[in-house]
Amino acid sequence: MTQPHRPDLTKDVASASASPAPSAAARSVLASDAEREAMVERLREATAEGRLTLEELAERSEAAYLARTREELASVGEDLPHVTAPPTAGSGQRSFRALVGDLVHQSPALEHGIEATAVLGDITLDLCSSPAPPTGELTIVAKALVGDVHLLLPEGVRVEMNCSKVFGDLRDLTRAHSGPESATPRVRVNGSAVFGDIIVAHPSSDRRSYWQKWLDERRGRA
Repeated sequence: MTQPHRPDLTKDVASASASPAPSAAARSVLASDAEREAMVERLREATAEGRLTLEELAERSEAAYLARTREELASVGEDLPHVTAPPTAGSGQRSFRALVGDLVHQSPALEHGIEATAVLGDITLDLCSSPAPPTGELTIVAKALVGDVHLLLPEGVRVEMNCSKVFGDLRDLTRAHSGPESATPRVRVNGSAVFGDIIVAHPSSDRRSYWQKWLDERRGRA
């Protein structure tokens, strides 16, 4: 009796294992913070050019900050001309992000400035116990997109806010200082509030800080 033909399973397995696997280059590359920021800046430029509405700016900016891969990020502005390339060199600036959630951070280093970005969440940075920068000046880039950025500063600092807002709010709740301008630490807050708030205030407690020590030393030399 003739035996039925059996398939060569060994051959089939060998053929399956020999099929080419996806190359590493074909996988999606994760997007960097610099690339996300470059895309959001391009969206702002497109809005100023009349290509996007304010609602589209808010929606696309949110999508840009939430994009995980370069492919996802590119799709946010694929219908916009001349997407700006991201910067290649970093400035050493500390970055803090609250993406779809809240973030609280105390005493961050301030030497190279900081960046605070809130997207569908709130971020609170308490700078009262942070060592003052050697120059006595600090630049904060704050971006509130459907979220809030809260900055807690010590007494005796001078605040300069240079931020734009689109259906958002900018509030400087710090108390007036009495020291001379030349001997007063300066905090510059730049950025934008889109359907969110940027709030600068003093903490509720009356604690002493490195900033106040620095201020006392400067006033003592004056």
